[in-house]
Amino acid sequence: MKLIFLSLLLLPIPAFSQKDTLVVEVIYGSKPLSKEESHWFGGKLGGHIGLRIGQDSVLHFLPGRRVNATNANSDIGRYVISSEKQFYHTFYCDTLKTMQIFIPVDHKQKLELLQSSAPFIQKGPYPYAFFGMRCAAACYHLLSLADVTEKHSKSKMTWKFFYPRKLRKFLLKKATENHWIVKQTAGSRKRKWDHD
Repeated sequence: MKLIFLSLLLLPIPAFSQKDTLVVEVIYGSKPLSKEESHWFGGKLGGHIGLRIGQDSVLHFLPGRRVNATNANSDIGRYVISSEKQFYHTFYCDTLKTMQIFIPVDHKQKLELLQSSAPFIQKGPYPYAFFGMRCAAACYHLLSLADVTEKHSKSKMTWKFFYPRKLRKFLLKKATENHWIVKQTAGSRKRKWDHD
């Protein structure tokens, strides 16, 4: 996957005005309603969020080995590139509740994102901590690198997008304002899912 990411940087860019698309990929948090279903990290307020940067390449932020309350006691997190199939296997469930938000960008925005985030694959830029950067704040950070969202300090991203629902609601509002396409799938009835 690292090779795919690096090859995206080397593609010729004929004109910055040409359109491209970034896709925010969302797995909703949930808790089990039956004994055969497992508990997930974060429960209903958990789930996972990543950003599709290529045809089958989702960039997302994962914990290091140690996850504690604060950055000082947590390991550096990892940005990884997964296929869509791998991303949606973050949690096991026969039918996940998901959402995709399709964000049009031009090639200049896409290139800025790819170039700025390329070092993150080699080494994460910050710890993954409960009161720190996690998947929602990290996805917002990626979107800000593409000038889709405003640039904020790490602490502001952490508190503004403390868990996935906060980022989902923020992006759904922007989707309505900007006429972005949103696709959703309903999840298994064996689980109680988070809502927007």
